[in-house]
Amino acid sequence: MNGKWFENDPVKNQSIDSFDSICTKTIKMGIRYTKLLFIASLSILFVDAQQSIFNPGSYTVYSEDNEKVVVGDTLFKGKQAIKLDGYARSIALLNDLKTKNFRVEMDIAGKIMPGLGFHAKDGLNYQFIYFRPQMGNTREAIQYIPIYNGALSWVFYNYPVYETTADVQSLEWFHAAFEVRGKNLKVFVNDEPEPKMDLSILDNPINGEKLLLRSLFGPSYFANITYQPLLETKIKVSPPSEKGFLTNWEISRQFNRDTIVGHFDNILDLANTQNHWKTINTSPDSYVNFSPYFEYPQGVLVAKTTMEAEHESVKNLHFDFVGRVKIILNGNAVFDYKKIKFERVFDGTFSIGLPLKKGKNELVVIAEGDAAFFGKGFKYLNRQQHTNWGFIARIEP
Repeated sequence: MNGKWFENDPVKNQSIDSFDSICTKTIKMGIRYTKLLFIASLSILFVDAQQSIFNPGSYTVYSEDNEKVVVGDTLFKGKQAIKLDGYARSIALLNDLKTKNFRVEMDIAGKIMPGLGFHAKDGLNYQFIYFRPQMGNTREAIQYIPIYNGALSWVFYNYPVYETTADVQSLEWFHAAFEVRGKNLKVFVNDEPEPKMDLSILDNPINGEKLLLRSLFGPSYFANITYQPLLETKIKVSPPSEKGFLTNWEISRQFNRDTIVGHFDNILDLANTQNHWKTINTSPDSYVNFSPYFEYPQGVLVAKTTMEAEHESVKNLHFDFVGRVKIILNGNAVFDYKKIKFERVFDGTFSIGLPLKKGKNELVVIAEGDAAFFGKGFKYLNRQQHTNWGFIARIEP
């Protein structure tokens, strides 16, 4: 070949070593190009991961009458925002995005109760984390609750686990970030490195994969909302402490509420006559919350359980409840609360002695929720219903 092969080549008259050098440079250029493509791909993925959500046309707003309404962006204290007022504009449900493990960030300015719903099936069933700006810097500033069939069961899930403090003020902007990985929820406020809330999410048998914004009892503004998918990490969840909580029950169907004398006793007779019982186990949630078991929570029911005693004895029953309850042991009334109780529920608010006989003992609770406190019920998405319904009960060993 004598070098003639290179006569029309840019490297004419260069040695074979020079040719090898050019090949090496070409390979290195290819590697650098591949690296640049890889970096560019990572950048694209990162941008996708930090995507903006709740953009115009991507969500549907519902009023408290459960009607779809048209909502445009609002300028509030220098930021373009979605405005929900808790009445004519109650819920903004994101249409298409499906979520499981994620980080959502946003700016919030609310008056009473602005929050984020996640793992939502619809506007009636989701996990809810919300703020009370008027209670900023108190232990009631943030609260988490599971929403079952529209029931806003805030009286059950309280401090120190489900409520905590945060520096938020009424109708002033603050930044919030929510991280969900498996059963773990973390809430960060104002870019602080440590979460204000870090807890295990309670199981919701009626769950989904949607996100929503919600405001109650007053105006709220939501701006700069972003979403990032996360990988699920296995976080060790401590097993629930038994502590003697009564979580295994049989429950009747729900019956209509009434204020006539003897109505609770009639309910017990009806439940026994119909003999239609459903077994429930509320562990690890020590609260016996009836809302998950009824599509439209609004009535009165009977819950019963059996306790074994090796000999005659008196055991203390520690309990609390919402609404009205009547407690019956072996056919005898041991507690009868005739008024409507509507306040936070805690273990041990009430205590009574239960005279147990040797062998099996039947404990019966007739329970009505808080609907009567609101007249015909708490109005949510155009229906009057219970928003809290149930009790907590613990017996000493």
